[in-house]
Formats: sequence, structure tokens, C-alpha cells
Amino acid sequence: MHSLNHAVMGNTVAAERAGRPMVRAVRTRRPERPPSVPLRARAAYATGRFARRLDREMARRATA
Repeated sequence: MHSLNHAVMGNTVAAERAGRPMVRAVRTRRPERPPSVPLRARAAYATGRFARRLDREMARRATA
């Protein structure tokens, strides 16, 4: 004999799930970049990148 409780239990479980607030993962924020890098560091970085395109030895001399 089949029980009729399955339909009632299904409705109850659905109502409980609908009543619960949905839990979502909170994304962590990326660390903020410092406002500005000192001019000397920027110049060394740019010079190093430019020199790296030209020659490896030149890049070492430019940043040293």
C-alpha cells in the first residue's frame, strides 16, 4: 500500500527551502594599489622594460 505522506513531506521541504535566505559566497576584494609609486621607481621600471627589449646585459646595467 502506498503512503500519501510523500506529497505532504515534499511540500513541507519545498516551503522550508523557499523560506531560507539564499547563501552566496562572498568574493574577496582585490588588494588596492598604492596611490602612486615614487617617480624614481617608475623610471627604473620603465627603463628596465625598455632595455629588456633591446638586450639583457643592457637591462642589467640600466637598472643597477
